[in-house]
Amino acid sequence: MTEDQNTNSKKYQKPSPVSRFWGAVIFFVIGLAFYLLWVSSQGDIDLSYWFGVCGFKQRFDLPCPGCGWTHAAEMFATGHFLQAFRIQPAAAFFCVVLSLAAICALLSAVFGIDSRLLKRIFSPKGGGLLFVGACVVILAGWLVTLIRTILEN
Repeated sequence: MTEDQNTNSKKYQKPSPVSRFWGAVIFFVIGLAFYLLWVSSQGDIDLSYWFGVCGFKQRFDLPCPGCGWTHAAEMFATGHFLQAFRIQPAAAFFCVVLSLAAICALLSAVFGIDSRLLKRIFSPKGGGLLFVGACVVILAGWLVTLIRTILEN
C-alpha cells in the first residue's frame, strides 16, 4: 500500500512540539479554572472578593448578562450540570465548550492528535464566527435570565 492508502486524510501532519506545548498550557489553564471554581463551591475561597457585587443589578434591579455565571460555573465544576443550565444557560454552554477545548488540547499535547476543530476556531474566519456565536449565546442566556427574573416578581 502507498502512504496515501494508509490514511484517510490527504496529508497528515503531526503537531509540532510548540503546538503540543500550547496544548498542554491550554489544558492546564482550563483545568486550573475549573479547580478554582470547585474550591470556591466548597467555600474555601470567596470569588466575590475578586469579582465584587453586580452594579447593574444594584442600579436597575435586573440581572446583567454576567449575573449567575460564577455560580453556574461552580455547579458545573462540581458535576451538577443540569443545575448549571438552570442557573445560567450561557455559562453552562461555555463550560461545555471549555471542557471540549480542554479535551482537544490534552489529546494534542499527550498523544499528538491534531484537532481540526481547534485549527478552524483559531483561524481568522473561525475567530470571527466564534465571537459572533459567543455574543448570540450570551444574549440568549441573558434573555432567559431576564424573563425568569420578570416572571418571579
